[in-house]
Amino acid sequence: MNRILISKDIYDRKITKKFVKQTAQKILKELKLDNVELSITLTDNENIRQINRQWRKKDKPTDVLSFPIDEKPPGYKYRILGDVIISLPFAKKQAEEIGISYQEEVIRLLTHGILHLLGYDHEVCPAEAKKMFDLQDRIVDRIISSQTQQGVS
Repeated sequence: MNRILISKDIYDRKITKKFVKQTAQKILKELKLDNVELSITLTDNENIRQINRQWRKKDKPTDVLSFPIDEKPPGYKYRILGDVIISLPFAKKQAEEIGISYQEEVIRLLTHGILHLLGYDHEVCPAEAKKMFDLQDRIVDRIISSQTQQGVS
C-alpha cells in the first residue's frame, strides 16, 4: 500500500485529485513500488515559474518539477520518494501542441516526475535519456491501454 498526498491549488474539472491519485497508484504498481509516499502538487504557471526560478535558476514556467527525498524515517511505514509538481495550464497547452489528450499528458508528466524521483535523468547523456524515455513510454502506454479497456477517458 502506498501513500499519495495531493495538493491542488488550481481549479480544473478534467484533472481531479481522484484521477491523479489513481494514476499515481498505477505508475507505482508498474514500477513495482510498495510502501512509498509520494507528494503531488497541481498548480498554475506562475507558481511553477516561481519554484523553477528558486530551485533551478530558470525564470520561466515548465511542465513538471521533481524534488527527490528518498528516505525512510525511523519508525515510519513509508519510504518517502519526494515531490512532483505539475502545472496544469502548461500541461493542457502542451497536450494541444503535441496532439494528445489533456489526461494523457498529465499521465506522461506524472510518470516523468516519478521517474526523476527514482534517479532517472534524461539530461545526463543520450543513453540515460533513452533508458528513461523508453520506460516512461512503456508505463504511459500500459496505463492508457488499461483505461481504454475499462472505458475510461
